[in-house]
Amino acid sequence: MKEPLKTLLARSGLAFAFLSNFLSGCGESPQVSPMIDSLTLESDSFELSSTHESQMAVFEALFIDEGSYRIPGDPVPARLRSFFEEIRESYYRKAEGIDYTIIGKQYHTFTHAMDVMIVTHALLRSGGGVYFSDGEAASLVLAGLCHDAMHTGVTNTFLINSKHPFLGETGPDSLQEKRSVKHILNLMDKHEILVVREDMTQELQAEIIGARNLIEQSILWTDITRHKDQLVKMAPAVPEALGALSSARGHGGKEKTIGAAEGDLSLREKVSSALADDTRVLLGAFFLHVADINNPGRDWATCERWAGLVMNEFFSQGDLEKKLKLPVSMLCDRDKVKVPFAQIGFGKFVIRDLYELLKQISPTAGSYLLNNFEENQKK
Repeated sequence: MKEPLKTLLARSGLAFAFLSNFLSGCGESPQVSPMIDSLTLESDSFELSSTHESQMAVFEALFIDEGSYRIPGDPVPARLRSFFEEIRESYYRKAEGIDYTIIGKQYHTFTHAMDVMIVTHALLRSGGGVYFSDGEAASLVLAGLCHDAMHTGVTNTFLINSKHPFLGETGPDSLQEKRSVKHILNLMDKHEILVVREDMTQELQAEIIGARNLIEQSILWTDITRHKDQLVKMAPAVPEALGALSSARGHGGKEKTIGAAEGDLSLREKVSSALADDTRVLLGAFFLHVADINNPGRDWATCERWAGLVMNEFFSQGDLEKKLKLPVSMLCDRDKVKVPFAQIGFGKFVIRDLYELLKQISPTAGSYLLNNFEENQKK
């Protein structure tokens, strides 16, 4: 028997006053923090994604309930819910020309999308949000949910080597990321979310155009082949971000090198307005990239579970590549790849530098992920 939503949320530490009162009919009750405040880097995304109902509850906490993110243009709740349903459906689609009797889509699922959305929120709430306007922060969290929409369960390399029809639609660069962006923007137009209207002020129109660009660019930057390029481009963005934060604090000297904490969020307007548009886009893409590959920095049980799912998905791709007599992609040969060594190598060449950079600009979240990562590497 499925657990009632109230029980599920309470067990997760996510019960909130309105829901408790509504379900129990108990009338007056002590003040309880909204659900959004309980979504942290320690949240269990598997549990929060265990039912359609629980998934919607998280989405509503982030975008509809009191204290939630404000999407520029203030789309009505009914449109947001309809948008959520179509995004959710896109993660369950199967692409033509791919043998899903062999491919096991275990990692690039809606649970992963929910996890990235929750972690993006947690990164912003722990201090990273100071670098963005309210509308930009909302757009980044929404991008977390949408970033792998329409994912096929195989890599871009497989689609290129197999000469899949999608290659002709997008070209070889960031193939699936481009498909995700196209689908998301079309759904936004359909549901009138982040859509410019003539009756809007020029300021609001510019905010919406910027939000759409932030969503598009941040998702394109989740292409793992762009990882090194992203770190190179972040090098000058870090001192700019820290300098703007230091100026907003009114401090000098050593304060110039201290990244953002939760207590700095009240300075959001001053800091974000001092940063160039391109810098904020680059920072937003960086935070989404961290959220997308956050699992090596989570507690061991969570890290190990996600690692098993992604490797199973890779190995199923390798099985299909062997059947089709295609080159077996990196990390996809179950007969040759040693999972612990693969995870250690990925951590050494990708994760450590990423988390260390995060620690510079947002030390609370960066330290949490980096410390967990270092412990996980020893196991």
